[in-house]
Amino acid sequence: MNLTIVIHIYNNQEVLNIQIEHWRQWGSIPNLELIFIDDGSNPALDLSAIPKWVKKLRIIDDIPWNQPGAKNLAVSLASGSWILFLDADQFLSKDKIQQLMSQLPNFNVCSIYRFKRICSKSHRELSVHQNCQLISKDAFENFGGYDEDFSGNYGHEDAYFERLWQFMGGKIITLNLPSLVDFSNFETKGLSRDGRINELLRRRKMRYWHIKKHLIGKFILANSIIFKFLIKQKIIADGRPTRKIRFNWKEV
Repeated sequence: MNLTIVIHIYNNQEVLNIQIEHWRQWGSIPNLELIFIDDGSNPALDLSAIPKWVKKLRIIDDIPWNQPGAKNLAVSLASGSWILFLDADQFLSKDKIQQLMSQLPNFNVCSIYRFKRICSKSHRELSVHQNCQLISKDAFENFGGYDEDFSGNYGHEDAYFERLWQFMGGKIITLNLPSLVDFSNFETKGLSRDGRINELLRRRKMRYWHIKKHLIGKFILANSIIFKFLIKQKIIADGRPTRKIRFNWKEV
């Protein structure tokens, strides 16, 4: 089985250089695809030192907090049957990636798999991060991918993905091994991390599904006039994941 690792980076050449050095040390792995995405960095990140076997994408439009769009783009181009989303400041060693790949035939496509994190400085275990997860490509696409309505503001696209996944009957499992090494001290600085707008959006979107779960609710939401009124009054938001990819991008 093939694995695609997706690493999304914005305005952080320092952490990209660490990633490049990490991957250059041991080269490609059979049945592994690696995709780096420069998500509209200004100025554009220098991707020239990334090994040739790595797929490099650059989103040209600088859309704030466009992780949903960037990840949807990567999956649409991925060749792996499983997708691993990694934050730019998270690392897996070569042997741990090979260990993970050996487990892929045992994984259930109805489950999302998450990883324990170990702090690179203190070596203490950190909380599991929603940003980093392993998911079947087919399951991801059938689910609708990340909801790009969350692009433009900070946060909660992962929280919504998780809650809707579980609402639809999917499972989320934390693996004992392998664990990630986390360099969170290299996170991008100076970005607004006010998540209030997207938190309210997440609640309205989940309200849509809770209403739709019941027979009367289905009838209400099927009425276009009522549906538009509920959205206009911000009582609900359309919960169906929106995959637009309406931005300019290129392969580098």
